[in-house]
Amino acid sequence: MSRLTRTRWFVVGVALLSANAWAQELPVGSLNAAAVPIKSAPESAPASPSWDQRLKRIASDFMGTRYRLGGSSQDTGLDCSGLIKQIWQRLGLADLPHQAANMAKLGVPVQLRDIQVGDLVFFNTTGKQNSHVGVYIGDGRFVHASSVLKKVTENALTERYYQKTFNGIRRVAGFDSASDTPAIAE
Repeated sequence: MSRLTRTRWFVVGVALLSANAWAQELPVGSLNAAAVPIKSAPESAPASPSWDQRLKRIASDFMGTRYRLGGSSQDTGLDCSGLIKQIWQRLGLADLPHQAANMAKLGVPVQLRDIQVGDLVFFNTTGKQNSHVGVYIGDGRFVHASSVLKKVTENALTERYYQKTFNGIRRVAGFDSASDTPAIAE
C-alpha cells in the first residue's frame, strides 16, 4: 500500500472517529432521526402482575355487575358472597361457600391495622352477624355487591355506614404473607 493510500485511509479514519465523537456530544433532539439509526436495548419480558394487581384487576372486571340475591353469575347477577366466590374462582383459589356467614368461619381473624389486599371484610347489614362480605383491594377500599345500589361497587371502609356495620376481617388460610400468595396462571 502506498504512502498516499495510507494517508487517505488515516484521514478517513480520523474523520469518521471525529464525526462519531461529535455526534455523541450533540443533544438528542438535534440529530435527524431518519439519518441516524438508533438501536434500542433488547426488550425484556414484561413483569408478571403481582397478587395485589391480579386481584384488583379481577375485582374491577365485576364493577357494575347487577345485584341479585342468591346470584352467582356475572351474566345474571351476583350477591355479595357470589361475587367473592367468582373472584376466587377466577384467581384459581379454593371454592368458597355461598354465604357471607359461612365465609366468616374460614381463615383467621385480622386486625384492621394488619389488613391486606385480598382479605375478606364482613358487615352486619341485616341485623345478623356477618350478613355482608366484600374483598379488600387496598387504600382503605373494598369491592362488594351492594343490595342498596343494586350493583357491584367499591366503597371505603371509613364511610359512616360501613364503620357502623363493620364486623371484622378474615384472611383465608394460606395467604397471610407474601410468600404464601398463590402463583396464578392467567
